[in-house]
Amino acid sequence: MILSDRAVLPLTGSTFEPGNAEKVIKEMEDKESAQIALAEYYYFSANAELCAETVKPYLSHEDIMLRLSADMLYTFANLTIGDSRAAQQAREDIQRCLVQVVQENATMEQKASCLFAYYVTNIFLHITPEKKVPPFLQYIPYLPTGQRLFAISLLAHETYLRQEYARAKGLVQGAFLMADTTYPIPIIYLNCVQAMCQINLKEQKEAIHSVNSAWEMARPDRFWELFIEYHGLLQGLLEVCVRKKEPEIYKQLAGGIISFSRSWMKIHNPKMQKTVTDLLSPLEFSIAMLACRNWTNQEIAEYLGFSTNTVKHYISGILEKLGIDKRDKIKNFVNQ
Repeated sequence: MILSDRAVLPLTGSTFEPGNAEKVIKEMEDKESAQIALAEYYYFSANAELCAETVKPYLSHEDIMLRLSADMLYTFANLTIGDSRAAQQAREDIQRCLVQVVQENATMEQKASCLFAYYVTNIFLHITPEKKVPPFLQYIPYLPTGQRLFAISLLAHETYLRQEYARAKGLVQGAFLMADTTYPIPIIYLNCVQAMCQINLKEQKEAIHSVNSAWEMARPDRFWELFIEYHGLLQGLLEVCVRKKEPEIYKQLAGGIISFSRSWMKIHNPKMQKTVTDLLSPLEFSIAMLACRNWTNQEIAEYLGFSTNTVKHYISGILEKLGIDKRDKIKNFVNQ
């Protein structure tokens, strides 16, 4: 196995004006890194099948940086496709790479890249990193700026999962101050994590602004996949910001949301006989997320632009589909 100086996820770490992703890829001199960047472009623009096909030759590549990038992309592409087994196999390969890098005489930059891949595929799936794994925080300074920004979004996401919403929001805001130029992909993720925190703090206007900012940055390159990943945690923000304004795009997102969530659940909670993603539409899931966080019907209605009776109707349907009789039992399904 070769420990090279290539960067993992080169497109994610690239600075460019929105709408110029394809141009950046074409201008990359390292052709193999350009292929990984192309796979990133396919993934973020919701072409998971093309992404998986593009990275497949790199899954056993001797260059560990190319292999780690391929493993990350293959993991999430297959979650969207619906092949949770292939996703899990790619995750396991990252763990094998991490063990080998720790044992070998790798540089801090190489170790940082390997830990980056490990934490990406754990935190996004809400899987707690193993205690024996080195702490990610001390390695972040060794990453290039774009990957560092993305890594901070990971830390903020992890902090969010501990329900430390104000602290997670502070991490995001610190990252924004660090970005001295435009890194579209990390900034989209940072805005989404900030919106997740804001909606849990009931800062609805601020959360809507964050998602709109992310959406406007993603739109020129059609980077829809990021919103598919975060749909549940955005708790209705896609419905508020996209569903009514751009219904055709929302319909495209809905299929990916269901497939991604179903595969996510198979990895995260395989014992569940009937997954919530098989029972609820993306809109119903968003309403369920809000309901289990003690939002009143009136608050949900005002937020989503519905009448209170419409929300009551949706919640009654959600209870019936989940086979439960009380609203407070919803959290057993959506807070997994």
